[in-house]
Amino acid sequence: MGRANLQAMNIFVRVVETKSFVNAARALLIDPSVISRAIKGLETDLGALLFSRSTRALKLTDEGGRFYRDCVQNLQKLEESMRQFRADSETPQGLLKVGMTPGMTKRLVMRALPEFQSRNPKIKTILLSIGDNAEIATEGIDVVVRPCSLRKSGRPRPEPEGLVIRKLAQSGSLVVASPAYLSRAGTPKVPQDLLRHDCIAHITVDRDVQDEYRFARAQTRQTIRFVPQLLVNGTDGLREAALAGCGIIRLLACHIDDELRSGALVPILGDWQECSWTPPIAAYYRKTNPMPPQLNAFVRYLSEHFRQYNAGPRV
Repeated sequence: MGRANLQAMNIFVRVVETKSFVNAARALLIDPSVISRAIKGLETDLGALLFSRSTRALKLTDEGGRFYRDCVQNLQKLEESMRQFRADSETPQGLLKVGMTPGMTKRLVMRALPEFQSRNPKIKTILLSIGDNAEIATEGIDVVVRPCSLRKSGRPRPEPEGLVIRKLAQSGSLVVASPAYLSRAGTPKVPQDLLRHDCIAHITVDRDVQDEYRFARAQTRQTIRFVPQLLVNGTDGLREAALAGCGIIRLLACHIDDELRSGALVPILGDWQECSWTPPIAAYYRKTNPMPPQLNAFVRYLSEHFRQYNAGPRV
C-alpha cells in the first residue's frame, strides 16, 4: 500500500465520517482541493464511484460503502501494528552480560535481579565472575558492577580510558569480627589493640594488599598497619573468613548488612570512626552512542535500587 493511497484512504474515511468535503478539509487542516483530488484519484484507481453525484447531500454508493468498511478495518489494523511496533521498540530486550569482580558482593546484585527481571521480561541476563575491567572487551561483557579501584594507600586508582563509570552507591566501612572470635581473643578497646589481634588483609582485584586501617575520634587520628596471617581475595571470601572466626576485617557496610542485623558480625571500636576512603560501588561500561536499551535499563535500575545502601549499615 503506497503512501499516497494510504493518505487518500484516510481522507476518504474522514469525508464519510464528517459528511462533507469541506468539513474533512477543516478536520485534516488541508485545502478542500486536496480532498477533491484524493477522492477522484481513488475512484480512478478503483474504477468505481464512491459518492453519488445525483444529490446535493453527500451519499455513498454501494461500492463506496464496501470500500469505506474495508478502509476502516485496514487503517485500524495498520494503527494497531504501528502501536505494537513502537511498544516493542521502546521495550528493552536482548542479551545483557553483567560482570562482577571479586570486590563485589554478589548477593547485592542477585537481590536486585528479581524486580529488574519483572520490569524487563524481554532482557536475558547473564551474570559472570570476572577478574578486571579489561574483560569488558575480551569477554564481551556489557557492564561490570564493582567498587571503584583503590591504591594500597586507600586513595582512588586512575580508571581505564574509554569506560563510563556510573556511581551507584557510597557506603561507609566498618571494622567487624564474629562474637566467637571476640570471645576467644578479647575485644579491642582502642585502635592500638588491633596489633595484638588477627586482622585479615583484603587482596583487591588490582592485587593491592589492604593491610592498614585509619581511625578518627574528635581531633585524633590513628593509622594501624598490621602484619596479616591471613590474606583473602574478594569481598565474599573476606566476609566468610570473619564469620568463621578467623579474625577482624574491614568491609563496606552494605556487604555485611545481613550479618550486622543478625549479630553474626559485630562492629568494634565503636568510639572510633574507620575513616579510610571508601570506594563507591559503580557500573563500568563502554562509551557508546546510543547506549543499548537493555544496558541503559539495567544501569538506571541499579542506580535506583542501590540508593538504599547510601545511608550506611541497617543494623
